[in-house]
Amino acid sequence: MAPQPVLYIIRHGETDLNAGNKFRGFMDVELDSNGRRQAEEARKFLQGVHFAQAYSSDLRRAAETLDIVLKGDKGLMPERLCALRPWNIGAMAGQQKSAANKQKLSEYADNPDEPVPGGESLAWFRSRYKNVLGDILAKQGPTLIVQHASNDHEVGNILHHDIDALDVEPGGIIGIFKGPNGFAGKILKGQHTQAADYNS
Repeated sequence: MAPQPVLYIIRHGETDLNAGNKFRGFMDVELDSNGRRQAEEARKFLQGVHFAQAYSSDLRRAAETLDIVLKGDKGLMPERLCALRPWNIGAMAGQQKSAANKQKLSEYADNPDEPVPGGESLAWFRSRYKNVLGDILAKQGPTLIVQHASNDHEVGNILHHDIDALDVEPGGIIGIFKGPNGFAGKILKGQHTQAADYNS
C-alpha cells in the first residue's frame, strides 16, 4: 500500500481580492462563487479520507473552505487558529499587485527582520507559523489544515528550503508525508502554473 499523507493542506478558495489581483494579508473576506466551487472540488478529491482533526485560520475565507470540505462530517469539530493566519502585510493588504507594490513587498521579504508598516516582519511570521505547524505535525493524523498562500510558501521553505516548492492555486492540496528522514511535501492537486511571489 502506498504511503498516505499524515497532513493534508488546502489553500483556501478564491476571493474577490484574488480575482482582482490584490494582496490579502489579514483582510477578512469571504469566498466568491469560484472559491466555493474550488472548495467543493477539494472536498470531492479528499472523499474517503477520515481526518483525526482539522484546523483553519480564523479568517473567513479559510474557515468557509474548511466547512465546505468537511460538509457532512458531523463527528469532527474543526478548530480556528489565529496562528494559521498569513503573513500580516499591514497596509499593503487590499492594494493592487502592481509591479511597484510587488517590489515593495519583496524588499520586506529580502529584509526579514523589518516589519511591514502596520503588520509584522517576515521573520516573525515564519516563527509563528513554524511553531503551530510543529504542534500539528506532532499529532496523530491524518490531519487537515486550510491556510493561505504565504503559509504554503513557508511549508516549502521549512521542508525543502524552497518557498516555491509547494506553491498551489486556490483550492490546491499539498500532502505532507513522514519518512525515515523526516517530513516531505508533495503537491496533490492544483500546482500553480504561473510564477508566484511571497504574498498572502
